[in-house]
Amino acid sequence: MIRILNILSLTIFLPAVVAAQSVCSQFHAVAGRCDFTATPVEQAKCLLRPVKKFGNLGQPLGELPAPLDTLIGQPTETSVTLDQLKQFLAAKGIAETDVGGSLSVKLTKAKYLVIHDTSDFLESNEFPSNINDAGFSINKLSGRVSKKVCHIYINRVGDSATAVVFESTSPPTGTKFGLCHSAQRGEFLHIENIQPRIRDRSVSFKNDALAPEPGFSDAQLERLALVYVVASVRAGKWLIPSYHSPIDLGYPDAHDDPQNFNLQTWATKLQQLIQEIRH
Repeated sequence: MIRILNILSLTIFLPAVVAAQSVCSQFHAVAGRCDFTATPVEQAKCLLRPVKKFGNLGQPLGELPAPLDTLIGQPTETSVTLDQLKQFLAAKGIAETDVGGSLSVKLTKAKYLVIHDTSDFLESNEFPSNINDAGFSINKLSGRVSKKVCHIYINRVGDSATAVVFESTSPPTGTKFGLCHSAQRGEFLHIENIQPRIRDRSVSFKNDALAPEPGFSDAQLERLALVYVVASVRAGKWLIPSYHSPIDLGYPDAHDDPQNFNLQTWATKLQQLIQEIRH
């Protein structure tokens, strides 16, 4: 029986390995791919380039919005201390387990916070009016955490749930880059933000190209800012925020997320959050 089970396991496992090898072997170093050896600020300018429909990318940013322009790559201690952050979470009633795990555990490998969207497809011509309500089905996090494709899920109500703790020795792949560079996988923290999609009917092929505008709720962006602060404080430096799509540029069937992410709005909420934590 054991031998039969082992054969069945190999039968299931081998196609996945072959598929992974195929994806990795098809990578092309296309023009515009970000340089992961550049300074943290320069990397962020490239990795936060706008993501358009069907995975098309805008140009790298000329400047980053404040406070990202002065924070990224710098020590967090001068902006937010661990004690300040712990007091803030306690005052707000936010459990450390909902924002990546214990604040007492340092993150020695983390370099990037990767912003994803879930692209939940709705067979509809327009978005329902209640997509930001707790009762809307896609905002329920209980069924998400069993899917270990990311570290944290954030819904449109502003709640979050941890699927894989940040310090896990078995981090999620998260991207095709992560699939093909297992040694660097621990450098990337993956955050899935709940987002519905509908079909773009102006084209003939099946798709889930249309996202709501704005792409994410204010409460969602506020929780994402908090997760960024938590991850950075645990790492001891402000991480490089990045979008999923630019990371996978050059790989076949690259993703198109996040759609309609307003970087300026998120940066403003981050600045407000840092001030609140400090005072």
